[in-house]
Amino acid sequence: MKDQRSYFEKADFQSDLPPQLLTAVFGLTLVLLELAVAQWPIFYGSAPNLPLIFIYYMIIYHGKYMPIFTIFLMGIIGDFLLSDLLGGRATSFMLLAYVMQLRLLRLQQSDFGQLWVDFAMSCAAVSLFQLLLFSAVNFAIPSLSPILFQVGATLILFPIGFVLIFSVHRLLQKVKMV
Repeated sequence: MKDQRSYFEKADFQSDLPPQLLTAVFGLTLVLLELAVAQWPIFYGSAPNLPLIFIYYMIIYHGKYMPIFTIFLMGIIGDFLLSDLLGGRATSFMLLAYVMQLRLLRLQQSDFGQLWVDFAMSCAAVSLFQLLLFSAVNFAIPSLSPILFQVGATLILFPIGFVLIFSVHRLLQKVKMV
């Protein structure tokens, strides 16, 4: 009879895969929520960029649970569902993730006001990248008012979304400790 302990000793019970899958599911849910909000007449197709808020928070505080494949998946599904240029949103999200990785230490030490200003610049950079990509592919400049409305709505919802995600994170930490 073989000793079964050797199999369990080699098992990795501290894997990051389950939290990464949960992060991916929640991120894709936010993409679907953005699609649902885009159907409301008040937004007229330029809904707030909710996955961007989630990506921003997760990279700062839980980077190991937000792999680049999840960011790409959120972006490409958003491109399909929201009728964007295929790969435009995904590329802009991935570029933002790489830039944030370079500045991660400074972002982790920032207070909320500095994070909000940095998020405003990041949101503007993502929108500008998508605008330039659209203009280069179609040889035309789209109307800027929906783009500015989307950036403004995203910036207004950033504190609410950030604090909600942070509160859920703290609640989960307390439950885990008990």
